[in-house]
This record gives sequence, C-alpha cells and structure tokens, in this order.
Amino acid sequence: MDLTLSETKKMGEMELQHFSHHHPLLFIQHQSVTDEAAQCFGCEELIDGPSYGCNDCKYYLHKRCAELELTPHLNHPFHPQHLLTLLPKSPYKGRWRCDFCRRPPSSGFVYHCDPCKFDLHINCALLQSSIAPNFPTSLHQHPLFFIQDHNDEVNRDCSGCMKPLSGPIYYCLDCYLSDKRCFILHKQCAELPLEINHPYDRRKHPLTLLPKPPTHLHNCSCYLCKIQWEGFVYSCSFCKIELTLDDFFSPQTITNASHEHPWMLLSRQMSFICDFCGTTGDRTPYLCATCNLLVHKNCISLPQNIMITRHHHVISHSYSLTQLDELCRICYEEVDTRYGSYHCSASDCNYIAHVHCATDKAVWDGKSIPEDYDERSMVALDESINWITDVVEQMSFGENTVAVEIKHAYHDHNLRLTFSGEMNDDGQCDGCMRPISTPFYSCEQCKFFLHKECAELSRKKRHPFHKHVLMLKKSKTSVYPLCSSCRRLYHGFSYKCDDKGCAFECDIRCILLSDTLEHPSHEHLLFLIHNFSAKCSACRRNGNPWDMAYRCTKRCDFTLDLQCATLPLTTWYKHDRHPLTLTCRDDSDPSQHYCDLCEHERDPNDWFYYCAECDNTLHSKCALGDLPFLQIGSNLQIGSNLYKYFFLNHPHPFTIVKNIWDCPPCKVCGEVCNEQALQCKKSECNFSVHWNCRYRLRL
Repeated sequence: MDLTLSETKKMGEMELQHFSHHHPLLFIQHQSVTDEAAQCFGCEELIDGPSYGCNDCKYYLHKRCAELELTPHLNHPFHPQHLLTLLPKSPYKGRWRCDFCRRPPSSGFVYHCDPCKFDLHINCALLQSSIAPNFPTSLHQHPLFFIQDHNDEVNRDCSGCMKPLSGPIYYCLDCYLSDKRCFILHKQCAELPLEINHPYDRRKHPLTLLPKPPTHLHNCSCYLCKIQWEGFVYSCSFCKIELTLDDFFSPQTITNASHEHPWMLLSRQMSFICDFCGTTGDRTPYLCATCNLLVHKNCISLPQNIMITRHHHVISHSYSLTQLDELCRICYEEVDTRYGSYHCSASDCNYIAHVHCATDKAVWDGKSIPEDYDERSMVALDESINWITDVVEQMSFGENTVAVEIKHAYHDHNLRLTFSGEMNDDGQCDGCMRPISTPFYSCEQCKFFLHKECAELSRKKRHPFHKHVLMLKKSKTSVYPLCSSCRRLYHGFSYKCDDKGCAFECDIRCILLSDTLEHPSHEHLLFLIHNFSAKCSACRRNGNPWDMAYRCTKRCDFTLDLQCATLPLTTWYKHDRHPLTLTCRDDSDPSQHYCDLCEHERDPNDWFYYCAECDNTLHSKCALGDLPFLQIGSNLQIGSNLYKYFFLNHPHPFTIVKNIWDCPPCKVCGEVCNEQALQCKKSECNFSVHWNCRYRLRL
C-alpha cells in the first residue's frame, strides 16, 4: 500500500502520538491505494479522505476518528445520566453490541459507560441527534430522537410502514433499553397527519392514525391479519375500515416501462384475481382500463425477464399464454395460464413457473434482465472448465477419448485412471469423501484418490440450492467446514458462493443432486423445496425452517431431508465381503430387529443397511460411522474454533481414526469405539472419545 504525502510535505509534516497506538501517526492528506484499501481502526470503515497512519504497522485512522481523543469524555443525548468515556477497544472479553444500532463489531473504538454498561460505536456516537419535540403520545409514549444522518447504521424496518429504513429517522432509545424492543420511524412516517379523509372511505369519515391495528379475533382472516401487519394503520371504527401505510402512500396513477398504459388505483375494497400473478387480492387493485387488467400494486413492477437457479435459460413474464394448464416446475402445482406466469421462450423448452415461485428469494437473485439481452451472454457460464490442468496421456475407446493420466490443480503429482479392480475398504475419494469406486484417478506416490466425476468437476457452477454462482474450492483437513445444505461436517472439495458477503458452501455429495430426485425409497419423482420444516419420512426428524428437502411431486406424504437424500445406496462393513444395501423398511420378525455391529435394537421403520446373502443388518449410523465425510487420519488442531468449543478440557490435538477395536475405551462413556473416533495424537496420553460424547468433555 503506497501513501502519497506530497501535499502534506509542502505544508510541513504533522505527527500525532495517539493514545490507541504506540508509534507516532503521520498525517496523510491524500491516500493512494495500490494493493487494497486501508481500514480505519477506529470506526472499522475504509479510509476515505484525510487520515493519520503508521506505515510500519499498517495502522490507520480517519482524521475525525484520530481527533476524538480531544474529547475523551462525551455528554451524549442517548445517555444523558453519565458521561461516556472513549476507549481504544471494548472493555468486555467477548463480542459486544452497540446500544444504538445493536450490531456487534469485532474491534474499534467505543464510547463506554462503565456503571450502566452502555456502549456506542464511534459512528453512532457521532450521529447528529436531537430530542424530537411534541411527538404525539397517542402514537408512542416515550420521547424520540430525531437523527438526520443515520447512514444505515440501523439495519431494521420502520415500525410504521414496515419497510427498510432510509434517510432521516426517529428512534426510541427507552424501548430498547427497557425491553429490547425497537421503535424506529422514517421521517415521513413520524410526521404523518393524525387524521385524514381518504377516497377509500366513500362515507367520508375521517380516518384516525393508530400505532397498531385494533384487536381482532384469533381466527380473523382479514387482510391485516393474513399479512400479520404490525405497523401503523388509518382506521375508521364506524366503517370497519383499516388502511396500512402502504395503502395510504399508494399513488392514484402509476406508469411503468413494462406496460404501455397507465395504471389507475381503484380506491375500494374488492376481491379479485391478479392478472399478473394469478393469486387473489382483497384490497385496492390497480386497473388498466385499456387492457382490462386488474393487478396488485407490487405486481406492476414485476421484471419482464429474469434468470433463476432452476433453469438454464432466461425466463420471461407473460399474463396470457395459449397453451393448456401445466405444472409449475418449482412447486409442481398447476399453473393457470389465463393469468401471469414465467415461461421459457426457447423453441424446444416448455419450462413454466408461477410468478411467486420464480421470484422467490431462494431461486432468484433479484436482478432483472434487460429487454435487449443476448441469450448466449446471459447463460454463458462455461461449466465444462475444470481443474484438470494438463492431460499427460489419453486413450481412444471407439469414438470416445479418455484421459488416463492427468495433472490436477489440487494435487502435486500426476494421477492415473483406474477402470476396474478390487477396492480398498478404507479408500476415500479426496473430493467427495465417499468410499472410492471405479473409475477413479489415483496417485502412485501417495494415498490420493479422485473419482473420475470429481476430477472433472467444473470450476464454476449454478445450482438449484443457491441463487448465486458457486466456485469449486478445496478445504483444509485442519478445518471442519459445515455444509450449508445437509448440515454435515466434511472435508474434500466444496462449492462456495462467489458473491461478496454470502457464506453459502456446499459439499460435493449435495452438489451432485439436482432440483428433482429419483430415489428407490419412493415410487414417485421428488422435487426440491426451500424453507423445509416438516418431518423427514426417513429419519423422522423435524427440519429447521431454513432447511431444504425433497417432496413428492404427486403430493404423497413423503419428504426426505438432505442428510437422508445423500445417504449412499451401498456401503461396506468390515466383517462382510459383500456390499450392504440401504433398506427403507424391515418386515422381518421383530426378534431380528438388532444391529449386528452395536448389538442394540433397531426401529424397523428407520432406514438401515442390509446384506441379503449374509443376513447382516446395521444401523445406518453404525455402517457409516459418526464422521463419514471427514478425512481419516486428519487432525483437529488446537486453536481452531471447533477445538475450543468442544474440547476445552483436553490439552492435545485429536486425530480421526477408524476400525479401532484395540484402542482405549471412550473416556466419557467407557465403551470401545467400533468405527470412527477421536484419539489423542500423543500415544502416551492413551485418550480416546466418541464424536457424540465430545460435548461432555466440556463439563
């Protein structure tokens, strides 16, 4: 990073011995960045404009942050009872939250009140704020602060209109400090008239502004209850009319580039079917009198062309199609083509989806495609480019040419292809961590294996699980990443989101799935759903609201979570020379419902692995182990977050081991580990623990 000091030198150099740093800081009038932008250690934002800096330590402060030491104590309106003291870092051991914006910084200056444990970010402490006089007590009982330049520090929704905050705001600190609730208003919402006459109410009664809807019955199906409205309303108790602020702010006429005629607001309560999305409405629609169309206000701005994760072409919005009713390819329910939908215009493609399915945040990134788009440029993501950097040798088999020796970016030595032969039971693919099977590439110098399909994985990929482009990465064996799809720890390759600020990552077993699944456990095709919270038909666990799963397209009561959907159909058991097959139901005699490995009873409704020739039956967990997708022999490093969280009471690193009948019993439960376990790397320590017993080491 190069710092330009020419103008400063002309005026004479300035130095500051700041209390937050042990070296003098040099004044920098203009900063030129060649490598990466410098970050202010005071407010944790990028340096822009005049600053102070220490080149040796790469320590920089905005000029305004550096000069805060001139006011080490602050009488702030957010906390008038005590002075706030400027500190170079938080006085707490762990992470802390600002009492204004409630965001937890990792470091940076803080204004702190020790008796009250009250803290403010630097940016929040410097906000221009003042008490808002004469705010109506009918709307809120506490005084509010008017904040002119909150700079998006408060990342919340307005308590009045329920929309994201922007511009000047009104803020109640008393509500947060007393019961941790936020009451925040846009300036325009805080300054609304308390009574209005609105064309919606044809009886011309004045509508009164209320801070929340009147109390309704618990089973009320009115518009406000259906959308769970919690914001301000304009209400007329005589007419039983209630308007949200969205209704109040709705313009009488809307013009939109996607439609050639203006839209006129019908200021009356009426039931209708929206011609743009095909769903019902019971409020105030917009009318195109020329086309005789009724639409929701939000549907007027629907993008004409979008790209979603579920389809490889651009899909376009249409409010009238000539073909017969079809199934939505996202939710697999009927699409009424008399109303709006998204469809693929490619001549050989009949893809169609409901408007709300196609524009769901899980499948669409929110970007519209311009009208003059080039189809080739929009879908041009070359998924054929992989990490095979060189083909050393290849062979021809009829019309097909196969690379039999390659160089791969994720391994130092050449890899040769194996077509057939006996497999080593302990062999794992270093890409997907599944047991190795032909065809696969292997290294002759070290124990490194890659399935052929894993070696040929593309560098970039679009996938139905995520709305952004994913990049192929290789995880470190000392790190234990968690798959965002199936919630399992894994090693090997993964696809990580290429979008800044998004932490999505997916292991290879999940990435090989698609938006539909044919599984031998069910007779019908299954389709992918997001935000799954029902019970899995295989393991009978309830899903979390943010999870994904597969459901039956015929609406059978059958669901598979991703952990069960990715269970291998066959696996090996060290005391059986045949592969074990994943089996979904056991109708044998109840006296036979035992696992041949752990010798505990099995639930006949739980999936298990079975060898028909040897009559061996194992729990799926016993057959696969507790850590089926971690690298055998890898170490859990001291200092990693996972080690600190799970193993506080043991000082040495652990190694993942397998088939360890002769190892010490588990330190927690006392039983001998029969598959995978964690064993102390120091042999003289003689310490072993089951993965599922690791939590109890912290007690």
